[in-house]
Amino acid sequence: MTFIRRRCALLVGVVSILFGCGRCAPSPPALIPERTPVHTPVPAMATARSSPAPTVDLCPARREVAFPPRPEAFADYAETLRAYLVTGGDPKRIPALLGGWQARPAMGETLARADLDGDGTTDNVVVFINPAPASFPPESVLAIYTCREGTVRTLYTYAPGAWFGLNLIGAQDVTQDGLADLVFAENACSAQTCWHTLRVWSWAGRDFQERLGETYMFPDASFALHEGQIFVGNQLNADVDAGPQRPVTTTLSWHGDGMSVIGTVAGPAVYRYHVFREGDEALFAGRYAYALDGYLRVRNSTTLKAWAVHTSRDEEVHWFAALADWRLLLLELRLENPANAQVSYDRLARDFAPATAGYAVAALAQRFWESYTIHGDMARACAEAIRAPEAPEVLDFLNSFGYANPTYTWGDLCPFLSTD
Repeated sequence: MTFIRRRCALLVGVVSILFGCGRCAPSPPALIPERTPVHTPVPAMATARSSPAPTVDLCPARREVAFPPRPEAFADYAETLRAYLVTGGDPKRIPALLGGWQARPAMGETLARADLDGDGTTDNVVVFINPAPASFPPESVLAIYTCREGTVRTLYTYAPGAWFGLNLIGAQDVTQDGLADLVFAENACSAQTCWHTLRVWSWAGRDFQERLGETYMFPDASFALHEGQIFVGNQLNADVDAGPQRPVTTTLSWHGDGMSVIGTVAGPAVYRYHVFREGDEALFAGRYAYALDGYLRVRNSTTLKAWAVHTSRDEEVHWFAALADWRLLLLELRLENPANAQVSYDRLARDFAPATAGYAVAALAQRFWESYTIHGDMARACAEAIRAPEAPEVLDFLNSFGYANPTYTWGDLCPFLSTD
């Protein structure tokens, strides 16, 4: 069957499975022109996804072959590579050949070798770029060469079009049906971020079939294949507006009719903001021992880094000291430790005077404490706290750490508005 290629869409939504956050990195550039992908299959003799029978490799015998010079026209690259293989050139030397042409892609693999069409011989998947590009990413082509009738023929070529690049990840049996699948990503880049749309293709007799099941897009990612699983490492976004970030590795595996995420692992938190986020995630999930450890680390650590973009380092540290005490106050009351809660409240009242960084948090705590000491009702006291005139200032600070991090809401300021 022939695919319908879709252009990368704008992406603004929840990517918590990737970042543990409430919103994602920026969407792909809106001004990228509509692409016209070109894919050229060659009729195959093998049946779709059938188990390969052992056959004699009829490709020309390997011999020492000089590298051909770089063609003048980019449209001639694929045929020149085929001619090199026909004369006995070693496919394993193709990366070096393309390096001499300055046509190796900047990301991903240049060559993958596997039996994709089920005829029992090894196919060669090659990705190359135009060394004199008119767009970024550079114009890219994926070409697949196979053994037919004692020679090398082009099984398939694919070009995603201008403004889209290719990242060859590899060829392995990720769909668990006994035949290798082609795994790659299509890339579209803005000034700050490159978005990678994952592809898992299986040969279906005359063309490839998409097997991914749903769309997976990753910003600034690196990929690896191991034992049929796809590992995606998200690199740090260089855009200062993205805020401080933690690297995340996502694992995808076959589940019967598509690929699904089976795990994410975040790198260590080195920013005070992220340790506070860890405390909040534990608090919101009712894992109070983890939350307590996180907030104490936020308040007491001297090694955690400050983002210090919208405030000075000292002001940011002071803000988080106030926020940690505010969370500790709430947490100790939830754990029915009023004496410890009193300690946190007294520290807020003493250390955060008006017109100093973090005072807005102390103002929320005062409203909360006055209500709670009268009524003994945390939900009522939380509702009173978030009505404080200083509440928007606290929310603004929490949401000043970039679009790659979560968005705090009013209910997050005092997360015990419910009696549940």
